[in-house]
Amino acid sequence: MRLKGIYAKKHKASKLGILFLLIFISVILHTIIATGIVYLFFENSEIDALRISTLFSLLGIFFTPILLYSYLCDFDLRFNFSRGSFRFLLLAIVIMFLIQPLISFLYGWNMSFSEYFPDWANNFEEQAKIMTERLLKMNSLGELGFNLLVLAIAPAIAEEVFFRGYVQKKCAKWLGRPHLSIIITAIIFSAIHFQLQGFLPRFMLGLVLGYFMYWSGSIWMPIIGHFLNNAALVVFSYPPFLKYINLPESYMSLSESEIATTWQEAFFSFMAVALLLFLFQKSPGIKKG
Repeated sequence: MRLKGIYAKKHKASKLGILFLLIFISVILHTIIATGIVYLFFENSEIDALRISTLFSLLGIFFTPILLYSYLCDFDLRFNFSRGSFRFLLLAIVIMFLIQPLISFLYGWNMSFSEYFPDWANNFEEQAKIMTERLLKMNSLGELGFNLLVLAIAPAIAEEVFFRGYVQKKCAKWLGRPHLSIIITAIIFSAIHFQLQGFLPRFMLGLVLGYFMYWSGSIWMPIIGHFLNNAALVVFSYPPFLKYINLPESYMSLSESEIATTWQEAFFSFMAVALLLFLFQKSPGIKKG
């Protein structure tokens, strides 16, 4: 029985129902698998159990359901390379490097409003920071590799496939306004993390990744950009690198004043990124969307 595209002609409401059903089933199955792996191999390692749970949670919510949906509904996630892919790749790498001061400034500014956030939001933020700090404590190259998989590779692929590959494209199709769809997707992308202190920098990151997708026509560009952003935090949290860049043991433990860059640095970052995004837009791609 041929299943590819079997639901391609279904009404959009039916397709949305199919997606939610796939997410529901996928979360249950991935939770069972993760529990089994932890029980068999990592029962005595709380940190590794947390890494496994995080990995399978990402796959279960964002990645597997969308892959199945794209197969059953014949939905193009744009796993392709454009004729300008190499130029796109170089620009994406430089952009992700130059945007860091702006992201840092926005994070520090965003944190300054934390006293106005509801208690549940600040409590959730603290719990998330504690979990991240625990994950980022690494004592070997094996743990570094494991963290790169869990905190950089998996989120980059799973979240970009879901948000830029599916949500952004669907919004653009429904609204007929691609730029508005990028903004809406970036808001959803940031909000779904439930971390108000990082809403603005994550929103900015979502905008940039959204335009990577729109202008390159390939899901690989936002995946690579997302990976570079996350991988930098993981790599620079590895003890052998900390002593060379003079950062504390965990980036997550930095205070608001230590995180925020100056407005001049943020402005330079913004202008540099804006210029490179303009060049990114002018690069030849397969098709926008």
